[in-house]
Amino acid sequence: MCGGIQSGLGYLGAVNPSREMRNFNTFASRATAAIVAVFTFGFGTAAEPLPPEPPKRSQLEAALVKTGETHARLRIVLLADKKDHRVNEHDYPLWQERWSLLLGGKAASGASQINLFGPAIAREKAAAGAENVTVTCAHGWPTEEQFASADVIVAFCYLAWNDERKQQLKRYLDRGGGFVIIHSATWTKPKADPAVATLVGVGGFTQFRHGPVPVEIVATDHPICKGLPKQVSFLDETYWPPTTTLDAKRVTVLAGSLENDAATKLTSAQPMFWTCETGRGRVFGCVLGHYVWTFDDPWFRALLLRGIAWAGGGSVYRFDPLVLRGARVADK
Repeated sequence: MCGGIQSGLGYLGAVNPSREMRNFNTFASRATAAIVAVFTFGFGTAAEPLPPEPPKRSQLEAALVKTGETHARLRIVLLADKKDHRVNEHDYPLWQERWSLLLGGKAASGASQINLFGPAIAREKAAAGAENVTVTCAHGWPTEEQFASADVIVAFCYLAWNDERKQQLKRYLDRGGGFVIIHSATWTKPKADPAVATLVGVGGFTQFRHGPVPVEIVATDHPICKGLPKQVSFLDETYWPPTTTLDAKRVTVLAGSLENDAATKLTSAQPMFWTCETGRGRVFGCVLGHYVWTFDDPWFRALLLRGIAWAGGGSVYRFDPLVLRGARVADK
């Protein structure tokens, strides 16, 4: 049990870009002064930020997929570490405890609620977990036994990379393992590292900001994005740019945001969600996740839960029934 617009093309760097890459480049060309102003000024420093207004339940129900399938066994490791930011930020232990309940049910966690922000949001089957899913927890880095048994490892914390860990992850991916990196796990430590990019698609970033994040889904035909709105807005933290050119043969950008470079003042499209195929393995990358309320946002949940399912193989929609459990939604 657990406890510049032109530079956007350079980041994607494909000789024969996929349709998703072309869509992302088209997105990059649509930067407007209004959006740049949002990214430049953010939400200010006068008061602590608050979560955005939730979407309507009817919108979510129309987007979720009911497969009727019986799903194969899936073994998930949730990887976290000690909390390292202020209140409502980077709360890895809280996420690990409550998403263990979301995914694995009461057998995996003694948590009393699923949502991370505020009092419990009661939902039907809140503690039921997902079908044929087992969840274990890791702290700092998975054990060798967890690498050997896991189908998917989901990391939400800074990862201290070294040669031994890179080789360990490579062996895991080569045999067909799934790996998911959320927010700080995408910010490569101790420094940006091209060798990490060969494994997970991105080897770190150099800039960040907090504030409104209008995200555009560019891979509209990808199974992970099926039925989701073209634009979704969050209040979170973005990282950019990727420190190596994305390999279009292995990396698919699913969704991105327009970011304003602090030095050049140029605006460019930057990846916020992506997939990467390494060896026989699958990696799902998610830049957002700074604030605890983002994990209660149903659009974010849909992308992340589908990303976890995609990384594990089988139906991408096996976790769609979990999206609304404990999520922040407006009933009307």
